[in-house]
Amino acid sequence: MTRAALRIQVSTSDAGAVHDLGETLHAFETFVRRAPFAAALVDADYRLAAVSVDWTAHGLTPDLQVGDDFRRALVNPEDLASLERCVEQGDAFARYRAVGQGAPGSESRIWRTEFAAARGEDGTTLAVIVTARDVSGYAETALRAERDQQRLKMALELDDLMVREVDLRTGEVYCSGTSPELEKWCVYKNDPLDIVHPDDRDKMAELMRARKDGHAQVFEFRLNRDDGVETWVRSVGKKFLGADGKPERLVNLFKDITDRRRQTEAVENLAFKDPLTGLPNRAYFNRKFQEAVDASEMMGELFGLIMIDVDHFKDINDTLGHDAGDALLKRLADMLHAAFRAGDTVARLGGDEFAVILRGLHSEADMMRPVGALQDLLRRPIEHGGRSFSVSASIGAALHGDPDADPTHMIKNADIALYRAKDEGRNRSVVFDPSMRSALEQRVELLRDVRAAIAAREFVLYYQPVVDIGSHAVVGFEALMRWDHPEQGVLTPDRFMAAFEDQDLSLKLGDMAFETALRQMREWLDHGVEFGRVAVNISAAQFRSGRLAQEVHERLARWNVPHERLTIEVTENVYMGWGSETVSETVRQLHQAGVMIALDDFGTGYASLANLRQFPIDRLKIDKSFVQNQEDAAIVKAVITLGSSMGMKVVAEGVEDHLQLQTLAGYGCDQIQGYHFSRPMPAGMVPGFLEGFGR
Repeated sequence: MTRAALRIQVSTSDAGAVHDLGETLHAFETFVRRAPFAAALVDADYRLAAVSVDWTAHGLTPDLQVGDDFRRALVNPEDLASLERCVEQGDAFARYRAVGQGAPGSESRIWRTEFAAARGEDGTTLAVIVTARDVSGYAETALRAERDQQRLKMALELDDLMVREVDLRTGEVYCSGTSPELEKWCVYKNDPLDIVHPDDRDKMAELMRARKDGHAQVFEFRLNRDDGVETWVRSVGKKFLGADGKPERLVNLFKDITDRRRQTEAVENLAFKDPLTGLPNRAYFNRKFQEAVDASEMMGELFGLIMIDVDHFKDINDTLGHDAGDALLKRLADMLHAAFRAGDTVARLGGDEFAVILRGLHSEADMMRPVGALQDLLRRPIEHGGRSFSVSASIGAALHGDPDADPTHMIKNADIALYRAKDEGRNRSVVFDPSMRSALEQRVELLRDVRAAIAAREFVLYYQPVVDIGSHAVVGFEALMRWDHPEQGVLTPDRFMAAFEDQDLSLKLGDMAFETALRQMREWLDHGVEFGRVAVNISAAQFRSGRLAQEVHERLARWNVPHERLTIEVTENVYMGWGSETVSETVRQLHQAGVMIALDDFGTGYASLANLRQFPIDRLKIDKSFVQNQEDAAIVKAVITLGSSMGMKVVAEGVEDHLQLQTLAGYGCDQIQGYHFSRPMPAGMVPGFLEGFGR
């Protein structure tokens, strides 16, 4: 194979394999040039690629230069036919006789010349090695052979190579003795796998079974050393055939490639490994995913893809520090290794995103079994810096089992399943179903419409009164978001809830609601409207900056609205979830400045009595799902008793009729909010409502 042909092949076949072929061809050229006997190398295009010093000295092809067509030297048609069979069919040996003329005036010599085809694993002839022996006088030939042997040994020693030759008929073994360290570990009696490290034996056995007599084969493996030192060896082996066509000799050339292997691994670590966790990175994941796709298309192999996101990872970094976040990612990497098979590809794609490729599956159960094991591991608390904390993950999975489906869509499908896991409350795993794709498309379309609506100022605030049961007076209002849709009319938050789950949109909507409420309060104050307090809901996204208290102070000052006119409502999951220390400190500062703090939707989250004592809370708001369900009457009564005992006002939401009002009053509830008194109303209706209330 010419170098030009080799370069062309790089673009159409595996680059690594071509690199090995190139190395093999280069090794043959080097060997021929250094050979202490008459030798030549002819490439697959019949061009003379290399010659030894002796070949030139004895004038075996005096009219040829390197690069010339070797066939010009073959005047006998039978010799030419033999060479062509060697190149095209890979005949192990073809012979002819030639006359060589050495220095001027010297006697002509008779040479016995042999062809040997060197073939690649795919059967392609890489080159033909031509060797010549002087048969003019056996005594002189024997003497020259002895000198040649010494020179060959020197050449092998210079390159730290060891030759092992076995006479397959007599069992006699010869080692060159040129690399004592290799010879110590590369000698075996019967089974060649004895010298191979146990972890590499299966691969080597498979390669050896595929070996063809008369063809050179390259192996790379670790030696089975009892001293524990890792030594990588490259071995080029070939069985030479006798005149009867049966294997006659087995020759192996061994070279220690440990240093080169370590250099290659170091480069691969930089290119394909995540430095924090030691897992493969996105580049390696992409390579292995393509391999799985190819295997699926060619052999119908069933494989799965799992995408994993750590729940509330940003909150962990913000509240516990990046060192805790790094410790979590390392711990998760260990959990992934423990949950999945050794042959599965576990990769970190970036941030808190991980992915697993599972090949050779038989069913969906095979894919989800290790997912269950991972979720069990995630339930164990993580210790870091003297603190213990728990973590959960959302997991999306996709299985490729349809031979007519495009497996490249699997990444998107697994992502869709991951989004569904998050939408359903996180800390769960979801397997992709085609129906999810349309749901995701609807979500994407909704978020796009919300962004456009924010720019068009279509979002407005409605206000629902909060009524004190004892005084039968309006003590305030809750500001509620509405979308004044140009085609669908006024929409309630349940129609665009996905926008509040998007951090960017949640921030924008929260900022707009707070600014609008302050502007409205200022207007009511200027017109003498006694509205009491206005409650504004604050999301987790608004707390994450750590500057919320300062921003509230600044905005109240800018609109000249007293702190005592504002109530902020925080849900249990925001108050008690990740970032609770930041939330707690923020509300503590606001509470001290006069802002009222309400714990919204109490009973639907996971607040404990310890939390209620620890955090500054002025109001407990009972979620309407409890108020409107008679079976939850005991819960409602218990919450009212609890709030009263802790000095908190209790507000019941969703009160729709007089019977509910009387029942709550009998339990000792302080305030109510619901359709019984009023639905949420536009700001312009508030003054009239206040004037007519109670009349």
